[in-house]
Amino acid sequence: MSARTSTAHSSNRLGVALLIAALVCWIGFHLLPIDDYMRGWELWKRIWEITTRGYRPGWQNLIAISAFLAIAILVTASPFVTLPLRTSKPCRWLAIVASGAALLGLGSLIVMDFPGGPASALLLAAMALNFVGLICLRSPRLESGPDAP
Repeated sequence: MSARTSTAHSSNRLGVALLIAALVCWIGFHLLPIDDYMRGWELWKRIWEITTRGYRPGWQNLIAISAFLAIAILVTASPFVTLPLRTSKPCRWLAIVASGAALLGLGSLIVMDFPGGPASALLLAAMALNFVGLICLRSPRLESGPDAP
């Protein structure tokens, strides 16, 4: 095994570990309080009320809801679909761009407007770990050179 192959394998292991850590942070977000009156899982009830009652949210709420839903899909699915993410560059880069956009959009709103509870910190950690974990995933490369078969 060459140095390039072992580096790719360790990078993939690190990426999978970060994606699993993001999932653990995501689960923790749902259990901890956002503020004195609401836990993380209750945010789903609020999103449901906003979207079903004909309420026209402002641009900040639209960014937050769409980024939150994107992160929900990415964080929960990423640890289980690492093979397609590693082997398909378009799939991987689509996930990286979506994760980065959600991190920038929702992350900036959390830092500016959210209460500073422990659930907010775990949500930020889940988004950042997911983004970095997706970047760490690498596709297997064919070896070239004198040692290649």
